[in-house]
Amino acid sequence: MESQTSKKAVNIQGKTKEHNMSMVEYARWLSLIEGIELVCKKAHQMKLNSNKDFDWIKPLAFQKYIVERHESMVDEIEFNEKANIQTTSNPICISFPEPLLK
Repeated sequence: MESQTSKKAVNIQGKTKEHNMSMVEYARWLSLIEGIELVCKKAHQMKLNSNKDFDWIKPLAFQKYIVERHESMVDEIEFNEKANIQTTSNPICISFPEPLLK
């Protein structure tokens, strides 16, 4: 049985195409972006060179993070939606005050 949130749709206008996805799919993408931002933040703190020092990052770690985070991300999206918080074309992670990737 599908949850009620999976029936909601999110439309994102890209430069060349409009993307339609379910709320769960959107939350999983945002969770991936948030996971990447966490890695970038930690790498910056450790002063790692991004050209050669990122061979230790494993895709399964991102997958685990997405699985654990996506439900709470859906809750945050719905909370922001109810509070009428407007989103920009570039989604900003809710956990960080400013995006780390530019």
